[in-house]
Amino acid sequence: MISEIFTALVGVMAIIYAGIARFAQYKLVNRKEMRSIQEESKKISDDMKKAQESGNKTRIDEAMKKQMEFLPKMNTMMMGQFKPMIVILIVFFAFIWVIEQINPYIIDDTIVPMLDDGNGCDAIVGDGIYSACYTPNNVNKTNYGPWSATVKAYEGTNELGHNSTLFFYNSDEDPNAVADGPKGQPITVTTDKRTYYKGETMQIYAQVENGDRIEAAIDNGTSFYVDLPVQIPIINVKRIVQPYWWFILVSLIANLSLSVVISQLEKRGKI
Repeated sequence: MISEIFTALVGVMAIIYAGIARFAQYKLVNRKEMRSIQEESKKISDDMKKAQESGNKTRIDEAMKKQMEFLPKMNTMMMGQFKPMIVILIVFFAFIWVIEQINPYIIDDTIVPMLDDGNGCDAIVGDGIYSACYTPNNVNKTNYGPWSATVKAYEGTNELGHNSTLFFYNSDEDPNAVADGPKGQPITVTTDKRTYYKGETMQIYAQVENGDRIEAAIDNGTSFYVDLPVQIPIINVKRIVQPYWWFILVSLIANLSLSVVISQLEKRGKI
């Protein structure tokens, strides 16, 4: 039930974001002036093409002069496009931050410190391979299946990078399951086994170049995913595995839909 609510909430947030983005574009850009400049640009380009085809040096020089005189106006229009983009990006990252803060799939992760001190799971002290042991307790049957371990390296409070590896708990392997990709400094993450069963201790290893604090976040089978009714062409994706990708997909669809609606309203002179 929580997963359905969170998925729907992210979808609603994406639609709201798409509306805000469209509103910013509509209010911060003079669309009438922009269309006028685009039409003028097309006319100047056509004149230049015709002048070059004629081979008349005087016509070509006149067309080039018009182009040079038009450039400042075009540059001003292009710079004007950045105003809504700044607002849109700020709102986008604000929504992503909120999603990460309320993400129930992150909140219930188990954080395990990784050490290179030669104790416990760590075989050799100071060899650059950090290790951690974790034994799951009281795992619900609904959590059987793909799990992941995401290792993060920190310098103080600053994250230097992270990477993930996938394994399975008390289940067969799922070919559709994927782990989050790497980011920042290179980190190699492995486990001692691919599949674990009740009572077994997971051993997680990470090869890290830098960092004064290394942690493994163990996702206990409650990963976010949305199975799409159809496969997205070109990228061949049918399962969305991160809430921010779901947010981006829904906002993209909402944005395209709003574009069609706004275009029709403009044609009818209603806006």
